[in-house]
Amino acid sequence: MANKPFFVPQKEIDLINKFNEELIDEIVGQTVDIYKVAVGETNSNVYGEAVDGGARTFTAAFRVNCLINFVAPEVLSDEFGTDVDTSIEMYFQRASLEDSDFRPEVGDIVYWNTFYFEINGVTEPQLIAGHQGYRHDLTATAHRIRKSSISIEEAPM
Repeated sequence: MANKPFFVPQKEIDLINKFNEELIDEIVGQTVDIYKVAVGETNSNVYGEAVDGGARTFTAAFRVNCLINFVAPEVLSDEFGTDVDTSIEMYFQRASLEDSDFRPEVGDIVYWNTFYFEINGVTEPQLIAGHQGYRHDLTATAHRIRKSSISIEEAPM
């Protein structure tokens, strides 16, 4: 790792992480359930794509705290009819994810607010004091999908 910034001691970083963890976990209290693709149990072709009609197999859900930004639904119309498209942005505290040895990835399925979403992007945009050694959060974007397009038996309670 590169040199640490002179004016941002580790004590300050720990304080920022503690405040954010408390805010997300105990005050805001938003959670999502994330299903990871079970690569060993999913039948795939030589390109790594799921076969058998695109059915992927998923592990049991992992519940994780985060902040959620719900993007307002958009009604789409074409010659086949109308459809509703929406997405969510999830903001995870990086230190909490590392503590639980978990990281959301593209292709994972998210269950939130009685809907399923597929993660289509994961970034780490926020740096404390602009220093790459102090990555603070992880942002994931996901678009809504139909339950019929995935092989998850039942929604978590």
